[in-house]
Amino acid sequence: MSKVRVLPFDKTIEVDDKLSLRDHLLKNDFAIKSTCGGCASCALCSVIIKSGEENLTEIAFEEKQLLGNVFHITRERLSCQTWVKGDITVDISAHVSHMTKKTKVIRKSKSDQEALKENEENFEAKPVKQGGFKKPRAFKYDDEEQGE
Repeated sequence: MSKVRVLPFDKTIEVDDKLSLRDHLLKNDFAIKSTCGGCASCALCSVIIKSGEENLTEIAFEEKQLLGNVFHITRERLSCQTWVKGDITVDISAHVSHMTKKTKVIRKSKSDQEALKENEENFEAKPVKQGGFKKPRAFKYDDEEQGE
């Protein structure tokens, strides 16, 4: 088992080489942005390797296509294409805003709460209209503009 120190939280997690770095981070409740689900097609799961890059797997072809060959400058890797073979330190600061959800607590009086309950009981759900289903219009050509 290898140890991964996760910055900016300064927490250490234990990982093995059976799952990718992304999967281990998600398993330990660190939210990592991703739209492709770990298929190396969105490049949103990139993390910065602060130390221990020699303890990672080689950069895969798919990762080079997305990030380019600038790892030696930026120290960024796709966490979905990275497997850990030893102790490393990784910075996931770019994903911190994605992890924290700000909720606003509004305190209401009892009469307001009762009114809300009555409104919820009398509320009828209306179907949501989907947009973007308009027919395309044909182009209008003027014979005078064409010059023929």
